Amino acid sequence: MDIKLNPNELIKANSRYLRGTLKQSMADQASGALSADDAQISKFHGFYEQDDRDLRLTRQQQFLEPYYSFMLRARLPGGVCTPQQWLTIDTVGRDLGNGTIRLTTRQTFQYHGILKANLKPLIKRINQVMIDSIGGCGDVNRNVLCNPNPEDSSLHQEVHLWAKRISEHLLPKTRAYHEIWLDGEAVAGGETEPLYGETYLPRKFKTAIAIPPHNDVDVYTNDLGFVAITEADQLLGFNVLAGGGMGTTHEDNTTFPRLADELGFIPPEHTLAVAEAVVAVQRDFGDRISRRHARLKYTIERMGVTAFKAEVEKRAGILFETAKPVSFTSQGDRYGWVEDNRGQWHLTLYIENGRIADTPEATLMSGLREIAGIHQGDFRITPNQNLIVARVPKAQKDRIEQLARQHGLLSDHRSPTRLASIACVALPTCPQGNG
Repeated sequence: MDIKLNPNELIKANSRYLRGTLKQSMADQASGALSADDAQISKFHGFYEQDDRDLRLTRQQQFLEPYYSFMLRARLPGGVCTPQQWLTIDTVGRDLGNGTIRLTTRQTFQYHGILKANLKPLIKRINQVMIDSIGGCGDVNRNVLCNPNPEDSSLHQEVHLWAKRISEHLLPKTRAYHEIWLDGEAVAGGETEPLYGETYLPRKFKTAIAIPPHNDVDVYTNDLGFVAITEADQLLGFNVLAGGGMGTTHEDNTTFPRLADELGFIPPEHTLAVAEAVVAVQRDFGDRISRRHARLKYTIERMGVTAFKAEVEKRAGILFETAKPVSFTSQGDRYGWVEDNRGQWHLTLYIENGRIADTPEATLMSGLREIAGIHQGDFRITPNQNLIVARVPKAQKDRIEQLARQHGLLSDHRSPTRLASIACVALPTCPQGNG
């Protein structure tokens, strides 16, 4: 019987490790778009093509192609960046995007309204401050979440380091990104992808680390989850979870939301081996025919948890210990000031739906730029699309609060409903929905 793979599998297989014909598409000045195949490959480089739906009919009547632009999503493990990086993020958004920044539920930022000619300059400029967009989209591991945890700075620092290690370990190894966007030297044959192979994963893959008692990252809804187990503020290891995902297709009852299963406990030194093994099992057993059923949750449903766990253990060369008891008591951001166990202060700002812009109502972009100009700690994007001004010394508290209040960045006078609200990027560039 002939098995018909999803067309995306052929595009990936023929892409020469994610190169495709992106260079040719970028050089084509006759169109603001990419070729159809390159539009799929571009997602692995962190961006995808959009068009303004409100202008489609008008432009069609004028015999013009749709008004194309691009969205680029950065890789920022755990959502942490320095004030210096933030100033670059801000400047690039104003110079090469649509003048805004969007914070996402995966603790990173994205730009909208990027013209094709601005893609390469934009990627080069964020790379100058050590930020990239590799795997921002596409069938690979996405940005790794990590609970912002302002109450315990030392524990957050240690767990955030693991988020960065996992993110780096699960990156594609192809040099295509560096060749195309950063003018790196072309690889002359012999290139391989030791983890992903020529066709990468069947579908996107999401990883998160939670630090009890807070579950801001919604760890049970990720493909791969690590729950930090601590004692006296020391990291003992992680409970490992696999197979979560809340997506479902309307009127298709073969698709369903699913919470992750607990595989067991591991000490920290096994973390990277287990992460790699889970990805490898999904690579080899995931559904490459139907993308609706290609996420890890469906792989585990077909294999069964016991068989899946055994396969992960075999590939990682470990045996899971019994999972440790954990208790999650809260979810969501804690607005305002929090003092940590080192005497540093953390201010959680309210960014409605993650959209940072200057409007007549609030000058959020200008305010964050001013704060970044004096801040000595770091910024942490939360999974709820807000921003924490973290590690503030007591002497700076009043000045930073003054700036936040002046520019409308505090949660004051907002209803609980508004503070808990969330929305997608929406019209006019979102391709979903009925218009």
